[in-house]
Amino acid sequence: KRSTASLTSTERTEYLILQDKQEKGRETIEKKVFDNNTIVFTIDASMIYGQGFTMSQHIELTVEEESYFPRSMRLVRKVMQPDSTSFEHLVEVDMFSNVAVVTSKLNNQAGSRRAVVPTGVAITDVGVLGYLYQTLFWYDRESGGGQRFQWLDPVSVTVNGGELTLAKQESIKVLGKKTSVSVFQFEREKLGPATLWVDKNGTIVRGEQNFFVYELVS
Repeated sequence: KRSTASLTSTERTEYLILQDKQEKGRETIEKKVFDNNTIVFTIDASMIYGQGFTMSQHIELTVEEESYFPRSMRLVRKVMQPDSTSFEHLVEVDMFSNVAVVTSKLNNQAGSRRAVVPTGVAITDVGVLGYLYQTLFWYDRESGGGQRFQWLDPVSVTVNGGELTLAKQESIKVLGKKTSVSVFQFEREKLGPATLWVDKNGTIVRGEQNFFVYELVS
């Protein structure tokens, strides 16, 4: 009989999402580490994109602790449109060696697709900070410089590229305290640039992407 994995640690962070210093949404990331080489990220993100246009996303991303290679991802995306209509998009990704099996359901239309993916591909989608922990984990500080990575878009089921660079070390205020951080710069096909400020524990304490700023609030 297989034993049930035990939870060894839980971390939770919450971010205020700003544009032109105006609140546009929030994102919470819960990271649970288990004793069977498993980490589960549970991410809840909500964003106001314009008058009457809002999007909320609930994500469960499971990765291997030793490699941060993704095993599975579950996404529930709800969109409210200006005409007061709404829709829900469900996406599930299951990784089998170098094959990603992606099933989706939109407006009661279900479908399934497969994609051959490279080893170590990340799963990444627009507007969510938590996905970037995968690529951060793989950055080799000893080698330094710009390092290429690849990521799977779970909606279009395509593999895209990018480059990650450790730009500098600096000190910024985090929750009112002066904190030493590493500043990482991303260049990504389709999604564009992103900048992350990461503390010594590997926690993202600030982010910028797609003209939005993510400020750690707890």
